[in-house]
Amino acid sequence: MQSMKYFITCCFYNFVYLHMDLQAEKLNILQTILRTTDEGLIMDVKAFLGSRKADWFDELTAEQQSDVLEGLAQADNGETVTHAEAVKLFGKWGLK
Repeated sequence: MQSMKYFITCCFYNFVYLHMDLQAEKLNILQTILRTTDEGLIMDVKAFLGSRKADWFDELTAEQQSDVLEGLAQADNGETVTHAEAVKLFGKWGLK
C-alpha cells in the first residue's frame, strides 16, 4: 500500500508540474495570437477550437481522475482480476 501512496504522490506532483508548464504554454500561445497580423492564423485557431472535442479524462473531477490513475497503476503492477472473478464478485450484489 505504501508504494501506491508513493505513486499517487508522484502523480500529484507531476500533475502540478505539468499544470504549471501548461499555463506557460497557454500564455505563449496567447501572446503569439495577440501579436499576429495573420488573419488566416486567427481563422485556423477559431476553426480548430470550434471543432475540438474535450478529452473524456479532462471532464472528470479530480477525485475521479485520481481513481482512474490508481486503477491504471494497479493494472500496471499486475493487480487485476479476471472477468470471471469480477462477475463472481459483483454477482454477490445482484450485478451481472
